[in-house]
Amino acid sequence: MSGSFSHFTAEDIRRNISMPMAIELMREAFRQLSSGGAAVPIRTVIDTRDRTGRALFMPSYSGAFGLFGLKMVSVFEGNEANSLPIIQGRMLVMDSVTGTPRALLDAEYLTALRTGASSGLATDLLARRDASVLAIFGTGAQAVTQLAGVLAVRAIKEIIVFGKTAKRTASFCEGVQEQYPVTIRAGVNPIDIQTADIICTATTATTPLFPANALKPGVHINAIGAFKPNMQELASEVVRQSLLVVDQREAALTEPGDIMIPIREGVFGPEHIHAELGEIISGFKKGRTGEDQITLFKSVGNAIQDLAIAHYMLAVGS
Repeated sequence: MSGSFSHFTAEDIRRNISMPMAIELMREAFRQLSSGGAAVPIRTVIDTRDRTGRALFMPSYSGAFGLFGLKMVSVFEGNEANSLPIIQGRMLVMDSVTGTPRALLDAEYLTALRTGASSGLATDLLARRDASVLAIFGTGAQAVTQLAGVLAVRAIKEIIVFGKTAKRTASFCEGVQEQYPVTIRAGVNPIDIQTADIICTATTATTPLFPANALKPGVHINAIGAFKPNMQELASEVVRQSLLVVDQREAALTEPGDIMIPIREGVFGPEHIHAELGEIISGFKKGRTGEDQITLFKSVGNAIQDLAIAHYMLAVGS
């Protein structure tokens, strides 16, 4: 009903949307984005005066969903010291026919879920079918859903985790071991990724996490951490060697250092972007074409993903 208003908590979203279901919601979201069925302006980013934090404002519109959305998220990396989430936020949704506000959603888990689901979708479309070893850089909330997204689409037998500290890495591994019947261990050196069939990077790194010569032929990479021009999780040579797929071309060329830095260095040009994920979903572009091909999904996140989650929540209620 367009006149009712709902508030969906993280627990509401967690209870109603499984990871496999979220992956299918992302499939429709990216299809709309690349086919022109959604309008998603580049997000507005405002830094605090001392550069210790920032707020991101992400608008979206979908005629198919019948909704406008606006998600506001804050990113304060220093919050860890105060036992607060690094990422916090809310999303407001309005009816696109009447303009009536429809819902407010807590955005912390929403963001982690849709990001993990998009990597799960990209993995399903691009990774080798026989992939069995996963390497993850990062141990935060995003890393948890990255892992869940990949495990939803591939039969992973071993997971290698790289965290900031041995304590946090061990804690992450223990938590994962309680939920999944897999072998999991801490990575000692980035060179350990030589056995990885899939790599997920979910960090705030400003320098590359591993060299290009450490990659196994045929590896698939989901890079979701670098969302600012000065952030770089992947070496320029890694991106150059990869079949590069993004969530949205415009955002990929104006936001992440993983792409902007190599372009600025002259390593490759904007044409190196092979496709948007939605173009592969629709069959307009092909994905992997060889077993030894390195594939890369570089995502900065897109508000249509959030709107897809919100639309589903409004349909099922709390």
